[in-house]
Amino acid sequence: MKATARSQRDIDQFEKEARNLLHDLRRREATAIRRYFSFDPQAGNSQPGLADARYVVARRHGFRGWRELKERGVSRNRVAAA
Repeated sequence: MKATARSQRDIDQFEKEARNLLHDLRRREATAIRRYFSFDPQAGNSQPGLADARYVVARRHGFRGWRELKERGVSRNRVAAA
């Protein structure tokens, strides 16, 4: 598998994880709510959105945010392609 396809697949998996988390948050599932509040103690003032779920997923995987997660995937592509 080419590095570009692999990194895109990885990012797609993170995206799916974020969408699943958002779905669980909207269903008020306890595990999802604990995960959400563990990364953003100020959360809960409004209805969570996809950006909030992406942030939690990125933090959970050791990134500072969704943008860094995506940029690291892109830079990984460039290194593998070189």
